Amino acid sequence: MDELTLKSNALMMSTIHSNDANHQAANLINWQQEFDQLSQGHFVGVINELHFPHIHTFREETSHSLRQQCRVENGGFWLGFSANNKSCRINNEQTTANQFLCRPGNQDFELLTPDDFSIYGLVLHRSFFTELTEQTKEELYDNASDGLWLDNVSPEELNKFRQYLSLLLQPKGNNWSSKTHESIIQDAVLELLSKAQQTSAAHVTSPQRKRIMARVQEYLTESRMKSPITMSEICSAVHVSRRTLQYTFAQCYGISPKQYIQVIRLNQARRMLQSNEEFQTISEVAFNYGFFHLGQFCQSYKRLFGETPRQTLQQQSRLNG
Repeated sequence: MDELTLKSNALMMSTIHSNDANHQAANLINWQQEFDQLSQGHFVGVINELHFPHIHTFREETSHSLRQQCRVENGGFWLGFSANNKSCRINNEQTTANQFLCRPGNQDFELLTPDDFSIYGLVLHRSFFTELTEQTKEELYDNASDGLWLDNVSPEELNKFRQYLSLLLQPKGNNWSSKTHESIIQDAVLELLSKAQQTSAAHVTSPQRKRIMARVQEYLTESRMKSPITMSEICSAVHVSRRTLQYTFAQCYGISPKQYIQVIRLNQARRMLQSNEEFQTISEVAFNYGFFHLGQFCQSYKRLFGETPRQTLQQQSRLNG
């Protein structure tokens, strides 16, 4: 990572400390908030945040139980979920630690949070919906909905997002650019909102599937697979909607596009470990094939191949010795 990238990441990240619940409420921008401290003692709060052109991403930590009266900017949208496996209440409804909470902009809502609570939040600005609707020509989410959380999101999906945001919102720099990270977040959010629609699958004929898959294979070159790829990017490249792409992969491979890309990347990483002509570490190989979390890479690798990346290296070393 060059010096310019480090400076860019350092400027993006901000950490705000607070010793008062009222100050904590005022520290999040694009919100109208008022916090009431409910439990006794000296309050401590921290916010780590990143601002992208269309998304505000943050992790908020609060030491004491709070009643939070909130309203997101008009035209925006808020998604939130527990960062430390503690649940809260939203509009008097008990949540679980594995739910994506959501509220459209310009609507009042109330959070009742426990002591020592940590939450990830994403505020999608009005421009997020304008830009993505123009790109995909698909309706995303009904902003008039009274739903308090997104349905059809598995704990596994939420945990992957939690791991990603945990790494993203660390003070230290990272090797991917601001633009890449925003694309990853946009794509993940788009998939969550798309699942919340609960719409029926698109119908794609056999000739259409063949044409779509041919364009996909042409686009997913080995060099392109070495950097993060979003579903929005693929949809744009092959000129289909996200729903059509999902349906096509389900019919052709029985798995989702993301699962397919992960399997291909794992196989590419395995070939690299088996040859290892550049003497790269397991961590370097994982990152070079788009895996930001080493532990997750090793788990996925073992699940697919029945052995760990280290065992692959050791076996290859014996064969070469």
